[in-house]
Amino acid sequence: MEQPTTPPPVRRRGEPWALGTVLGYASANVFDRLAVAQADPFVGPLLRGLPSLGLGIVLVARHRTLAQIRPGSTQFIGWRPILAFVVAGLVSTCGLFLYYLAMRLGGVAITVPVQETYVIWGTLIAWVFLHERIHPYALGGVLLIFLGLVGLSLGEWRGLPFSPHWYWAIPLAFGTALAYGISGVLWRDGQLRGAHQSVAILLQFATSVATGLLGLIAAGHWHNLQSAAPRAVLMLLASGVLSGILAIYCMFTALRLMAVARVYAFSSITPLVATLFAHFVLHEFLSPLMIAGILLVSLGVVLTQVFRPRDERQA
Repeated sequence: MEQPTTPPPVRRRGEPWALGTVLGYASANVFDRLAVAQADPFVGPLLRGLPSLGLGIVLVARHRTLAQIRPGSTQFIGWRPILAFVVAGLVSTCGLFLYYLAMRLGGVAITVPVQETYVIWGTLIAWVFLHERIHPYALGGVLLIFLGLVGLSLGEWRGLPFSPHWYWAIPLAFGTALAYGISGVLWRDGQLRGAHQSVAILLQFATSVATGLLGLIAAGHWHNLQSAAPRAVLMLLASGVLSGILAIYCMFTALRLMAVARVYAFSSITPLVATLFAHFVLHEFLSPLMIAGILLVSLGVVLTQVFRPRDERQA
């Protein structure tokens, strides 16, 4: 009697999921730009964080990891990782306030490529505080990013600037990049201490929403949330879904199906895709020099992300 043959395993490809990550983040940038054209930028961080907070609640319920943050439980992870995620949420939300201000002044073409330099700050901060080594190729990536930003700025200056004060978007977006770099290192430190990913998402975005609300009240802009156009509110919520749920899910799926280095290589083209979206959808100015600058930034991000310590890339 013939033994039944086992069908060969189906080979699943991770490239569509990696591309989904890029499209999710790039689309979120376009929705953010459309929203700040109609709504107060201070409203952005609060509304954008709500979908991610919902995701964190669902994941914690699904994985039953709430005991990790319950003092007295045998699964309690301790106060240090909890504090790391709380501070990460606080810092990254401060970066989001700067991001939305940069969007209003410089648009997508300036803000997003500068924001992507967070990989530089994350690498340097991890080198100092987590004692992770820096690969020589990553240093080359830093140089390419710098040259790309110079080309991007020159292209904007010689072309049709987004606004009379577009240049202020550069330091604002650098502030966002620094905040993201710090929060990324804190996130990694918390996970290295045993925190489940669902707990990390819940703590960070609970803090993010609270910080966004307090920042809105402290700045005296609470009334702008109440008077915000429904279309702008929906765009900010859509941005939160695209970046905080869709893009994250696609990235995690891609990481399960393909090499980490290839996922990072795909992610590095997010500034280019976001800028092209902004050019064709929002009619933002884009010159060959600016495209060259963005390509250099993307290549620099590839080198900085791909050539990271092996243990960090596998974490």
